[in-house]
Amino acid sequence: MKLLESISIGGVTFKNRVMFPPLTTGYEAKDGSISAQSRAFYTRLAKGGTGYIVLGDVAPIRSFAPTPKLFDDSQIESFRLLADSVHTYGSKLGVQIFYPEYDVDALNALFDNGEMDNVRTQLHHDMQHFVNDVTEATLMQIIDKMCACAVRAQKAGVDVVQVHGDRLVGALCSTKMNRRIDRYGGSLENRTRFALQLVRALKSAVPSMIIDYKLSVVTPERGKGGIDELDAPQFAKWLEDAGVDMLHVGQANHTGNMADTIPPMGVQPYCFFADITKSVKQAVSIPVSTSGRIIDPEMGEGVLQSGKADMIGIGRALLADPDWTNKAAAGKASDIVRCISCNEGCVDAILNRGFIACVVNPENGFEATRIITPAKVAKNVVVIGGGPAGLQAARVAAKRATT
Repeated sequence: MKLLESISIGGVTFKNRVMFPPLTTGYEAKDGSISAQSRAFYTRLAKGGTGYIVLGDVAPIRSFAPTPKLFDDSQIESFRLLADSVHTYGSKLGVQIFYPEYDVDALNALFDNGEMDNVRTQLHHDMQHFVNDVTEATLMQIIDKMCACAVRAQKAGVDVVQVHGDRLVGALCSTKMNRRIDRYGGSLENRTRFALQLVRALKSAVPSMIIDYKLSVVTPERGKGGIDELDAPQFAKWLEDAGVDMLHVGQANHTGNMADTIPPMGVQPYCFFADITKSVKQAVSIPVSTSGRIIDPEMGEGVLQSGKADMIGIGRALLADPDWTNKAAAGKASDIVRCISCNEGCVDAILNRGFIACVVNPENGFEATRIITPAKVAKNVVVIGGGPAGLQAARVAAKRATT
């Protein structure tokens, strides 16, 4: 099974082609460092066989956004503990470095003063206009901060730095958002200038680390912050020339509609971004990954065998069953608990400022505290009702009798 074959990326061997793509979890500590809850979650994925795990939205600056942060040396240790834990199971760890599409310092000052009405007003303005207001000098400072973040990640033992190609980077690339008239606006070369400068700076700052790039693609139907679909293959070539070791191709967002990138059931077909990924893969020689409603091994294997990608991003399906990869390797794919694309516990929870959970996996987010142990006293258990709760109760009761 090609999905379970190793792959060499940037001279480093990944044990298989299963990737946990960057998702916002809400598990991090208040200062953005990796909490025990966060470490337990990602370690569980590694234990379940996932070959490549990416932490989403790692900020190189202090901000009020509920994401991981690596802007201070004091945070390195928490990332090191995670890297060591993941490496125990042979998995590789990546951090997705992103910069928000708003004036972080100005918003931090308002937030610190408790001026929440002004925060909302400023944020609404910046989400549309910061890409055009930010000065070239500030852009260079942002690159320095992102490189400093990468250096801290390297000190923590992280394997991969992934550039988030949406948010500010994608807004600059976008024909829908970028209205600049300087050397960062207008032509494709100008709109992608910042992204390529950032990649080159990262290669200089952490030359021994693998550089991944989330290539956010704006399709005719969806997305704003990213590269247009027709320009994606050319941009991919430039990224490869700039030193990127791998690409993760996905749907661009920036619309505020999470269904663009994490579609619930009935909105997008399975493997909906595989064909666009193929057009990018054909333009470059570096490995390319994709994601987008790929929920079982047969789907992932089909994408690989058809030459549309080299690695498969499995997001919500790994929330539903962290043993997804190990079950596939054991020939027990039919035992995988399938993601139902309901977006109830994962997407809705984050939008409501909570942390991700899963309606078909009650242990998700509680890996360190919800552990099924053998029953001390044998009992006869009757479950009345065969819905999700009843089936889960029956499963746990059976497992407690045999664990």
